[in-house]
Amino acid sequence: MKVFQAIEQRRAVKHYQKESKMPAEDFDKIMSAAILSPTSYNIQHWRFIRVTDQLHRHKMKDAAWGQAQVADAAELIVLCADVNAWSDRPERYVANSPQESQDILLPMMHAFYAGKEQIQRDEAMRSCGIVAQTIMIGLRQLPNGWL
Repeated sequence: MKVFQAIEQRRAVKHYQKESKMPAEDFDKIMSAAILSPTSYNIQHWRFIRVTDQLHRHKMKDAAWGQAQVADAAELIVLCADVNAWSDRPERYVANSPQESQDILLPMMHAFYAGKEQIQRDEAMRSCGIVAQTIMIGLRQLPNGWL
């Protein structure tokens, strides 16, 4: 499927075949694509929690106002934003860059984020939105078209 076709055909699916299970290779392919999503300073503000236990999924369904897809979808990934990721060993985000670039980027990153809670939140949310869209479009590319 072409990318624009995937975008045009993307839907918010509400009903699933409960017995469907996503093959491990499909899940791995989607997650491999997801982590290639762009983020500010390559910080990768997102964290993924894959929920496979049905008891946990039903408890989460209750917390999600009874939305059936929480319990019924082939996969449930909880997407979390780490607003403090920028301050957690920031040198790792530029480790593969030349030293001259690191000497510029690390102070720049600190100046951009330090003491700016709204920016920290906005960038984390933006990163999560981009990775979520990457996952949704990627799902449309799989043979079963999981969305």
